[in-house]
Amino acid sequence: MPVWLGVILATTLAFLTVPLVVIFVFSFNSSTSLSRMEGVSFRWYETAFTNPDVLGSLGMSFGIALGAMLISVVLGTGLAWAFVRGNRKFTKPVEGITLTTLITPELATAIGLLTLFTVANFELSWLTVLIGHSMFTLVYVTVIIGNRVRSMDRSLEEAAYDLGASGFACFRYVVLPTLAPAVMSAAALAFVLSFGDFVTSVFLTGTDLSPLPVRIYGMLRFGLTPEINAIGAMLTMVTVVVGLVGVWLSTRTSAQSRRPKNSRKSQLVH
Repeated sequence: MPVWLGVILATTLAFLTVPLVVIFVFSFNSSTSLSRMEGVSFRWYETAFTNPDVLGSLGMSFGIALGAMLISVVLGTGLAWAFVRGNRKFTKPVEGITLTTLITPELATAIGLLTLFTVANFELSWLTVLIGHSMFTLVYVTVIIGNRVRSMDRSLEEAAYDLGASGFACFRYVVLPTLAPAVMSAAALAFVLSFGDFVTSVFLTGTDLSPLPVRIYGMLRFGLTPEINAIGAMLTMVTVVVGLVGVWLSTRTSAQSRRPKNSRKSQLVH
């Protein structure tokens, strides 16, 4: 490897990881100092885990992320299938409008939703945050699954129908296993995007309880503390674990979908 390429790789790696390393290191600082390490302690993690406001926000963020993931995967799979396999005369304009939201600033969408809820006299709560998160994660899920649908071999479906498979059996044993890796990847991405989202959350959250990113922002008004570093480290660990699980499930289902189709022949005819 050329020296200049190694320098670029090292610089890029440092650029991406140094902020995370700093968060983790100072989250274990036994002192309140943010300029030097005076010892190693789990004090700030204990403080965070015994803070009812932080735990409530963590649970709210987890629940909203899980809900947004499920909603976006179900709707996104249907949209992706309709965009690719539907009548292009009707689906093309809808697809264009849907994909336009990818380049629409999240701030503009959040303000629009806030205005809509205000006009409709809809009280801001976890439900409004869930709606907002589902809207912006839906587009990413649709794109990921849509690309997989486009690459599907239609001859597999035709062969299933030739074997006497019903529409449900074809979807269950042919289409779904083929789409499963993309669905797993899209679900993991949707969860991570929702769990760490701040812009939509800060506009649409209610006054009773806030998602974790909004809670962290509120705590920062009183200054940066090691407790915030501990919370940030936990937030990072959750997103990394979910991402790794998504990659593992996607790889596993992809390997299963490539197994010999002869073993499914008897299932297709039922």
